[in-house]
Parts: sequence; structure tokens; C-alpha cells
Amino acid sequence: MSITVLSPSEIQAKLQEKSYPAQKSYLAMYSSWLGGIVKDPGLMMVPVDDHLVHRGDGVFEAIKVVDGRVFLLQEHLERLVASAAQIGLPLPMPMEEMREVILKTTAATGARYAVLRLYVSRGPGGFTTNPYDSVASQMYLIVTSYTPLADEKYLAGVKVGRSQVPPKEPWLAKIKTCNYLPNVLMKKESVDRKLDFTIGIDGQGFLTEGSTENIVLIDKNKNLLRPKLRQILKGTTMMRSFELAQSLLSEGFLSSIQEKDLTEKDIFEAREVMMIGTTLDVLPVTEYEGQKIGEGRQGAVSAQLLKLLREDMKQGPKSTPVYA
Repeated sequence: MSITVLSPSEIQAKLQEKSYPAQKSYLAMYSSWLGGIVKDPGLMMVPVDDHLVHRGDGVFEAIKVVDGRVFLLQEHLERLVASAAQIGLPLPMPMEEMREVILKTTAATGARYAVLRLYVSRGPGGFTTNPYDSVASQMYLIVTSYTPLADEKYLAGVKVGRSQVPPKEPWLAKIKTCNYLPNVLMKKESVDRKLDFTIGIDGQGFLTEGSTENIVLIDKNKNLLRPKLRQILKGTTMMRSFELAQSLLSEGFLSSIQEKDLTEKDIFEAREVMMIGTTLDVLPVTEYEGQKIGEGRQGAVSAQLLKLLREDMKQGPKSTPVYA
């Protein structure tokens, strides 16, 4: 068998020939390594010796653009900076400069609905585990198209089950690193079991989170509850939803808003259960481990929270316009 040694021109031609369906949603990439924006999906690349690639040594955020406005941009950037600090990863540029790059790269696509996938890596420079071998940290931003779930999904709800994947240790669970193998395995098990999501259970029997989303519930006394942030990521959409939920107290939809340790028993006894995340918004859970939850369809609080959150995305104070 002979193997061809490719020339630079042949490599570029092959990269542009290669294609797969997901690339149709890749609108633009900013790379600090290249120093600009790439719009050809075939050329959206990261150096293979970047610690991000071979060690998962980096942090990331997924941010949503709705009707030309970036939702919770400041909150995502603050969490990114905090995650980077916890693993001793210096930022490749100041936060305000990152913010400008995000808005300009998004504007370059002309998209009004998108998901921004922001990565800060240790950078290229070798294949060892030594982070100091890397030449400098880098920033990569991929703008992808976004299509919301069908309205029917929010009415019918989703099926959820118990994860067999051990949760991350508390210190790691609170950092949004690119080391996402447990999350990948959780998604794999949900697909293999023909479920929409699985939920982690810690060593004490308390609920943690899904592969990329938080779980919250309404108990029989109309208390809105989220798990304690001991061994889960502090979801930006979940936290904003709980802020918006304050208005539901005076309207009688809720009795209180709390954070507490939750178990599977709480799920089975709940009036409503919801998955909350960047691309999901507020998605009702209507079945857990084969048992119907609540009335088996979207509940009153789920509907109200979804409405509040989507209004906030389009015109709230946490929404940043891309196009002047």
C-alpha cells in the first residue's frame, strides 16, 4: 500500500472537498491563532497539538442568539473567566476584547438566530501533559445556526431516566472545561435507551444534572426547586429563569423559590419537572423511568417560565444586540 505525501495545495483542495451534513450549520469561525474570521467550514481548524485537542485542556461556553440579540453574554463571559481562573488558564485577550470579537464574528454571518460556541484553550506547542509547553492560550469561536425545538415538544414534554455514569467530582463539576467525556457518555446512554435525557445521581442519592442541562421541579406545595450547586454546573439559563420566576410568586403560580437537595422521590412526587438549558429554554419532563410525571404534559409553571424566558431573550436587560 502506498500513502501519498500531500502538498499544501493538495491539502487545501481536499479540505474543501470533504463535507458532511453538520457543516451546513457552521456559519463562521474566529481563530486567534489565525488572527481572523474563517467562513469556509472545511477550513475551520484547530492545531492538533493544542492542549484543547489532545488533553481537553480548555474551557468553553455555548451562547444563544435570538432575533439578533445575544442572550446572557456577560454571564457567560464571567463564567468562562471564572472557569479559566480555576485551572490556571490565562485569557488570550481581555474580556471586553473577547466580547467585541464575539459580536463582530456573529455580525459577519448576518444570522439572527445562532449558537455561539466559545473556546479558550491552553494553546499549541507539544503533546505532553505539561501546560507550560504551550506557546500561548488561544480563543476559538464557532457561530452555528440555531433552530428551536418544535412547539409540540414543549407541549408533550420529554422522557428522562437515571444515569449510570458517575457524576464528576464537585471541584470539576463546577468548572465548564472541555473535558466532557462523562457528559458524552450520558448522552450516549440516553440515545441508547431511547430517552431524551438522563440525570446524574451523586453518592448520597441526590440529583445532579443532565449531560448539558439542569433539572428543576415544582413540588406538591408549588415550591420551585433546583438542586444545590454542590456538584453541578451553575447554569446561566437556569439562574436567569429563577430570577424571572420571582414574578410568579405574586401571581399565585408559586409559593416559594428554593435551592435544596433533591432525590428521585421528589421527581416522582412533583407537580412539574423541567429541563433548562441554553438551547432548550424550559422543556417539561413528562416521564421519568417510565412513570408519568404530573399530568403528563406541559404544566402551568413550565408554560409561564418558557414565556418569561423567551420575552427576556428578545427584549430584556440581559440581551445584547448584535446589529446596531
